[in-house]
Amino acid sequence: MANDKLIPDVYRDNWDKARTDPNLFTKVYVSPPEEEYYLFEHQLDFIQQVESGKYDELYMSGGNSAGKTWSAKFLATHMAAYKIKPGKPWKSYKEYQTTPYSILCTGPENKQAVELWESIERAFRDSPFLRYRVESVTVGTRRDAHPVIKLKNGVTIDAIGLHDKGKHIEGEAYDLVLINEPADARHLIHCLDKVLHPRTWRRGGIVCGFGTPKGKNEYWTLFRQGLKVVGGVPNQHFRDNVYSVFADSRMNPKANQEKITKFLKGKNKQLIDERVMGLFIDEDAMAFPESNIELCTDETIILPIKPSTNREYLTGVDFGRKQDFTVSITLDVSTLPFTLVNFYKKGGGVGSWEEIMSDINIISKRYGGDFVVDATAMAGDMQTEWLKELGIPFIPYSFSGTGSKKVKLINNLQDMLAKGEIRMPFIPPLYEELRQYPRNMDDKLIDTDCVMALALAGIGAKEYGNMGDIEDYRR
Repeated sequence: MANDKLIPDVYRDNWDKARTDPNLFTKVYVSPPEEEYYLFEHQLDFIQQVESGKYDELYMSGGNSAGKTWSAKFLATHMAAYKIKPGKPWKSYKEYQTTPYSILCTGPENKQAVELWESIERAFRDSPFLRYRVESVTVGTRRDAHPVIKLKNGVTIDAIGLHDKGKHIEGEAYDLVLINEPADARHLIHCLDKVLHPRTWRRGGIVCGFGTPKGKNEYWTLFRQGLKVVGGVPNQHFRDNVYSVFADSRMNPKANQEKITKFLKGKNKQLIDERVMGLFIDEDAMAFPESNIELCTDETIILPIKPSTNREYLTGVDFGRKQDFTVSITLDVSTLPFTLVNFYKKGGGVGSWEEIMSDINIISKRYGGDFVVDATAMAGDMQTEWLKELGIPFIPYSFSGTGSKKVKLINNLQDMLAKGEIRMPFIPPLYEELRQYPRNMDDKLIDTDCVMALALAGIGAKEYGNMGDIEDYRR
């Protein structure tokens, strides 16, 4: 390589030095011409700890926009470019060229795995130098059912999710496993012990996790093993082969610091600790303990469940279109536990009100029964008028004027989940919103559309049941 006069000096002169300097590698080789990437302090420290060979597991817990996914991207790009075996230098050039080397990008579902994989693929594609180190990129074939990047030095980078308890990750051995958003992975410890660790035994590989904490869950159980002190006292769970680090969103100069400062002015200290500082907050700060959510979750349910003539249904709807979403959740209220049979979500700036109301009308015609809808403020008045025009029977539920109605709504849902009175499939956006909803109900800065739709359906099932033809609420 050093004798190839066609390679620009900046790449030829820095290649050997960048092998042991991840920041130099990032600035020279990963950065496209119009930008200059560099590692923040916590990113550089984490990559150096991974490549030191001292640890088998390493975890980064960070706030939103703390640079977690980018840390994984830079780490994977650096280790792949040089085929770095932490603490185990290659004995010869022949061994370097012929020994297989594989990296796995994974996460709760394929979505998170592919999200990380795509950021690594872009790092190679956008680099004027590294793009020529790529042999092929495939996004799924009969032979490779999942996305794969193949480099000319024999490295492969796969993307496979941990869903179905990680059963899709089979057969391959890995030198580096990167878990994107481990806190969202169901059965995380099972997947680590039964799937991921065995995939690293042959190569002596390393497992790394990058994600927001989202309560003291299984990710916390793993993360705390890398902390010598927890709560000011020695940590009895500490293991010297695990390294853990917190990444504060304020440490990222490329994050929107004005938005973060605005978020810091909120009243919810627990949410600030988690979403800015990357700290694991106690479950008692959350309205819905994860144990209660799990009690009501049944992975065998496949949506939608077709309506039956001998069943009774009730639907909760929380409206939104531009900033928020319209979410509709239908429950079979014939018998306890009430079963979630249909989930609908549209909005976020995509789709018109005409499309949303047409979809709601289809749901009404399909399942029948009553709708409990959020009728708060002027927008609620407008949407209830549309429901009348469509002939959809509904019960308006307004939060305006007093906070007691919202408290009643959330308290009822808490009680139903704690008693296992709702049976629902694993729906990622609903699961995520339930897990992060704060006990003090200070929810202005978080997504709540799914929680509110379920809460409205829950209050309807408990207070109204199936009412048949309801009276007009106007006098």
